[in-house]
Amino acid sequence: MPVSLRDRAGSDSKLWQWPLRFPRRCILFVSRPAEWFPSGSPGVSKAGMASNDSGANQPEMPRVGLLGRALLNSDHKTIGLRYLWLALFSVFLGMAMSLLMRIHLVWPSVHLPFFSGLAGTPDRYAALATLHGSLMVFLVLTAAPQAGFGNYFLPLQIGAREMAFPALNALSFWATVASLFGMTAAFLIAPRAGITLWIVGVAIFCGASLLNALNFSVTTIDLRTKGMTLPRLPLTVWAWFINSVLGLLIFSILLAASVCLLSDRLLSAHLFAPFYFLTGQPVNVGANVAANLAANAQSVLWQRLFWFFAQAEVYVAMLPCFGLITHLISTFSRKPVWMERLVVLALCGVGVFGFCVWGEHMFASGMNPFSPLVFSMLASSLGLPAVILLISWLGTLWNARIQLNTAMLFALGFVSLFMSGGLSGIFLARHDLAAAAVSDDFVTGHFHLVMGVAATFAILGALFFWFPKMFGRRLNEPLGKLHFWLTFAGVYCAFMPMHWLGLIAHSRVSSGGALASVAESGPSIRTFITFAILLTVAAQVLFLINFLWSLFRGEEVKELNPCRATTLEWSVSSPPPADDFGDRDPVVYRGAYEFSVPDVAEDFVPQHLTPEQVSKVR
Repeated sequence: MPVSLRDRAGSDSKLWQWPLRFPRRCILFVSRPAEWFPSGSPGVSKAGMASNDSGANQPEMPRVGLLGRALLNSDHKTIGLRYLWLALFSVFLGMAMSLLMRIHLVWPSVHLPFFSGLAGTPDRYAALATLHGSLMVFLVLTAAPQAGFGNYFLPLQIGAREMAFPALNALSFWATVASLFGMTAAFLIAPRAGITLWIVGVAIFCGASLLNALNFSVTTIDLRTKGMTLPRLPLTVWAWFINSVLGLLIFSILLAASVCLLSDRLLSAHLFAPFYFLTGQPVNVGANVAANLAANAQSVLWQRLFWFFAQAEVYVAMLPCFGLITHLISTFSRKPVWMERLVVLALCGVGVFGFCVWGEHMFASGMNPFSPLVFSMLASSLGLPAVILLISWLGTLWNARIQLNTAMLFALGFVSLFMSGGLSGIFLARHDLAAAAVSDDFVTGHFHLVMGVAATFAILGALFFWFPKMFGRRLNEPLGKLHFWLTFAGVYCAFMPMHWLGLIAHSRVSSGGALASVAESGPSIRTFITFAILLTVAAQVLFLINFLWSLFRGEEVKELNPCRATTLEWSVSSPPPADDFGDRDPVVYRGAYEFSVPDVAEDFVPQHLTPEQVSKVR
């Protein structure tokens, strides 16, 4: 019988390397033995010796230039950094938009060069709010914690060398860049064309997010290294994975709705036509009722599809932050995560309940009378996983040796903001309080505390934690702590008074009533909020100075594991090498949070250390 090439190669690793140096079980890079090729394996001669075969018979491959390498680079670390740079640009652009809105709201007669040059009409002000929200929600709160940190650290934390679909990963990033240009350019052109261009940008972003969600799901399921079982996954990986599943469900809905809306605007498809809504109504409906239904049918159908996405989008932004904060609190408390298995179930609960509460925004849209009760109960049920997460954080902090560095300060600030904003969410979940306690200011204060600012604190904490790993240098700690305290004070002074404005706006106050003096304080409160936002934005300039200075002149990291963490990304050099883990794949022997381990030289045991290596330091 003929001897196979692999048998002839024997144990000589130079003649045969099995498996090939690709991610294990990667569905794009499957190792193929020589027996699969009828004329022999490529690159191996008939005598069984490796040959390069670079003679004249081989066509010379064209070299890719610098621009081509920049555009086609599919390395997960490069793409993760690009998402973070994109989010950094978007957050400062979004803050500039918020400053314009606040200044125009408090001092409407002030000449604003950029805004006044665009004909400061009401539709331009509405476009300004739309652009601010689009940048912050899509390009910052969705892209940074999931696509940015997730792309960079998910393969490193599970022991993979690359994402499952590298080409799709690069495509999704450039699609995200295109959506940013589309949404921003929509503000600069005529309103009617601008709305169409904005919808195109949203549709492109949804497509990119679907590709990202598919990539994250397959990578987590299929590319874990040996020993990395599901119970041993870091909670950051669990959060990224659950978030990708939720993203697959909701971004597909918004993508379909955006395509239908574009078909109506550009092709006159009438997919949101009132006729189809009215055909389902009783025959004896009155003429006035029919006219009213016809006027509102299109907007109500769009609202249903939009809120099906938008309410769950809150949890798409928050889920990765829950994982990041739990990871930071455990690392800098030097304690294992308290009730780790229950925290994983709580993250799953946030994804499930967050997917089912879209109807709480439709209480005034003609729903079934029992629907508000169902959606209110589902929205209130979100308190259960939130309480589990909060108890786990506090239990981990209890009696711990806390290291109050900047990353830990931002993690504790997240817990504070999450509690404060969550309390106002209890009132918003009650449909009977809608007329008494809800206004634009109340919802804005709640939304920014619990999602916008809290998620930003999680992103900043993760950046201070992983900056040495990504760039090989440290951020300045004193400047980082000053940035934290100014930001922490500024956001509370800005968004807590908005709750009071919301209550004042809907209070039945007469001119001689006891609350008349409170209602008269509204303009003063708005001025105070504007100054608080100015303070908060000024604090971000400190962060930008710290970031850029540390990027080029910061203290270099000499240690392999300066944070004394346990996960796999700290087992390689900083920044990580091109192939992540070198010639050998890591092997995992324990869970991700082995802190305060007795009878060892240090207070932690990394995941990749063998039991023999651990016993040597006893």
